[in-house]
Amino acid sequence: MREEAAMAGARNRGLSGPQKCLVWLLFIVPLAVVVGKWSALPTSPFLTQWCSLSAVPADLHRGARHILFVPLGAVLVVFFRLTLGIRVLGPFRSVLLAVAFQVTGVLLGLAFLAAIMAIVLAVRPLLRFVRMPYFGRVSAILSVVAAVMVLGLLASAWLGAESLHLVASLPIVVLCLMGEGLAKTLAREGWRSALWRGAMTALLAVVIALLSEVPGIRNLLLQYPELLVLQIGCIVFIAKFLNLRLLEGINPPAKRRRARARRGAHRGGKAGRTGTMAAARGGAASGSAPAAPEDPGPSA
Repeated sequence: MREEAAMAGARNRGLSGPQKCLVWLLFIVPLAVVVGKWSALPTSPFLTQWCSLSAVPADLHRGARHILFVPLGAVLVVFFRLTLGIRVLGPFRSVLLAVAFQVTGVLLGLAFLAAIMAIVLAVRPLLRFVRMPYFGRVSAILSVVAAVMVLGLLASAWLGAESLHLVASLPIVVLCLMGEGLAKTLAREGWRSALWRGAMTALLAVVIALLSEVPGIRNLLLQYPELLVLQIGCIVFIAKFLNLRLLEGINPPAKRRRARARRGAHRGGKAGRTGTMAAARGGAASGSAPAAPEDPGPSA
């Protein structure tokens, strides 16, 4: 209840005067630069030369496009999570997956992602069974993902499928983050929540990747990179004024009871041990042993 009240208070809390000015600047400054590039204005030659990526060599356009689409992807993630209320696996995994899908293609990327997630979910219980610490588990998962990618490259050579060569372009760290996030959600919230959040993360990544393939958006961001600042303003605006959670009810309920019970038992045991140690220290300080409990006698 306290957490819900705190979240409601954070949603309804307004901005102070200086904060509003900062938000307005995030919109006004980039729009002023965009207007200044209008060919009829004397500022157009200067701003077009120094505030545009159109003159960047063509071989760098792909890398520049990946960078330029990160803020746009962040805007979509914030809208998806805060305005719509749909839960995903963290704020950045969808953006990183979208970058990977731009390299491999959506269908191949989704197929390989599903295979990697299944393997990670199968391996992680074995790593927990041998009681490996977190860094050991993540490092082992990283190696497993690398081994699966090598198998994909070998399969491309055996089968003559050149499309599988693109598997090597998938960022290993992104796949490991997805696998670890999915496994943690599975352990904490159950199968339904884990599969739902994983599917929504992949769906959002597909939307971002498809938007990145629209020529008009690509050219617009290359010609007007100052729009990145405007996108930051959009993130702030959505977070402060559009935190509506309109579709939050469609999220599967998270099963947290077992984890809470374990934490409560752990805290209770820790409190009991602390009390026993305190009583022992008190008895030692007074020079006498703790009194033994009286015999209540036989029960009636």
